[in-house]
Amino acid sequence: MKSELTILKIGGSVITDKSEGAYEKLKEVELKEVCRAMSENWKNLILVHGAGSFGHPHVRRFGLSPLGASKVHLGCLRLSERFCSVLTEFDVPAYPIHPFLIYSAEIVEKALRNGFLPVLHGDVVMNERIEVLSGDDIVVHLAEAFKAKRIGFATDVDGVYLNGNVVEKLDRNMLEKMLAEIGESEGKEDVTGGMLRKLQRLYEMGHKCSAYVFKGNYENLKKFLQGEKVGTEVII
Repeated sequence: MKSELTILKIGGSVITDKSEGAYEKLKEVELKEVCRAMSENWKNLILVHGAGSFGHPHVRRFGLSPLGASKVHLGCLRLSERFCSVLTEFDVPAYPIHPFLIYSAEIVEKALRNGFLPVLHGDVVMNERIEVLSGDDIVVHLAEAFKAKRIGFATDVDGVYLNGNVVEKLDRNMLEKMLAEIGESEGKEDVTGGMLRKLQRLYEMGHKCSAYVFKGNYENLKKFLQGEKVGTEVII
C-alpha cells in the first residue's frame, strides 16, 4: 500500500479567500469542485489542506501565545469540519486528523487501513514551545514516512513560473533563478514565503518521488488523481 500512496495538498488559497482583510471567508463553489474531483478517485490518498483565512489572520492578530494558539486551532477546526462535511456529501469517508490534538503517521495509517480518507491540515502544535506546523511540512513528513509515489500541491497559480511562464519541469539547478521571480502576486500574506518554503522542503526531502505544483481546479485535480502530469513537475 505504501508505495502506491498519493499525497495531495490543497492550498488555503484554493478554498478560502486570502486577500487582504479576508477573515474566515470560504470559497464554497471551489471547495465543492475540489471535493467532486476527489470523490472520483480517492483510494490510497492522503489529503492535507492549508488554513488560509481561517488561520493566518489569527496568527497576525494574536501571535503564538496560548490564546493565539487556541484562536488559530479553532479556526482550523472550522475549516476542516466544513471540508470534511462536503467530502461526505460526495460520499467520501473523510477522517479528520487535527495536529494540535494528535498527529502521527500511525494514526494516518490506521485510517487508511480502515477505509477512510485521512484529512489533515496546517495547525499549531506544542513542542518545546508553541509552533506553526504547515501543511507543506505535513506533506513532506508523510511522504517520507509512507514512501509516497506522488505528491501534488494544488494552488491558485498554474505552476512554477520562470521568466513569466510556467515551466514544465523544475530541477534543483533552476531553483535559484526561479526564486528571484516569485512574489509578483499582491495582497496575499504568504505567497512568496509559501512557494519558497514548499520548494525548499521538497528538495530537503530524503524520499524521491514525483511532485507537481498546479492550479487546483476540477480538471487539473482529476488529471492528477488519475496519475497524469499536470502543472509543473518538480524533479526531486
